[in-house]
Amino acid sequence: MSIETASLTKHYVETKAIDNVSVSIGDDVQVLALIGPSGGGKSTFLRLIGGLESPTFGEVTVNGITLPVDDSALREWRKKNGFLFQSFNLFPHLTAEENVILPLAEVHQSSQEDAKNRAQEVLSRFGLAKHLGKQPGQLSGGQQQRVALARAIAHKPQWLLLDEPTSALDPEMKAEVLDLIEELQKSGQKIILSTHEMGFARRASDHVIFLSDGQKLEEGNAEELFENPKTAEVKLFLEKVMKW
Repeated sequence: MSIETASLTKHYVETKAIDNVSVSIGDDVQVLALIGPSGGGKSTFLRLIGGLESPTFGEVTVNGITLPVDDSALREWRKKNGFLFQSFNLFPHLTAEENVILPLAEVHQSSQEDAKNRAQEVLSRFGLAKHLGKQPGQLSGGQQQRVALARAIAHKPQWLLLDEPTSALDPEMKAEVLDLIEELQKSGQKIILSTHEMGFARRASDHVIFLSDGQKLEEGNAEELFENPKTAEVKLFLEKVMKW
């Protein structure tokens, strides 16, 4: 599946969150990492690609078909993707199992039996078999994020979109979630993620876009960009964040 953006722009009043960004993500790209300073536009770009936001100007094209800008018309594209955000966004009154079953049954029209079986399958895969009946408040932060990740992949999405998936976690829990994401990558799942985890981005991604002040400063093969950045700003950024 190919994804392209042409002059993609998103304004919030006077703020240009994304400013005239054009990229081409070919079928050969399995993991795309969005990197750059905080406030650079990574989350907004991810939301535009996923159809959670409509551009102020420009287009997102998937397999040669331009996505609509009308919110209701974007629903079918959203259904094809999986989303994981900084905050876990779990339903606090539902159990871990119910949090996965609900979108499968209500959004993807699975039967209750099929949804229950799939929920148990993905939660067990992520080491949560003993926690199916627990509500989010009874789980650690890492466990909650694993439930959210299980929910995001339960319907077998074409793209898994991850927005700073480890930013709210402590180091040990962060490592757990990164390991799971890397496992998904190795199993063939296509992923677009925004992240400040530069070591992980370098190791797990095959294509990188560097965003700053809403603009694309660099784009290319992950290893080449990390080894030999072409712009002074990207070089300085990587020197700072990679030395720790």
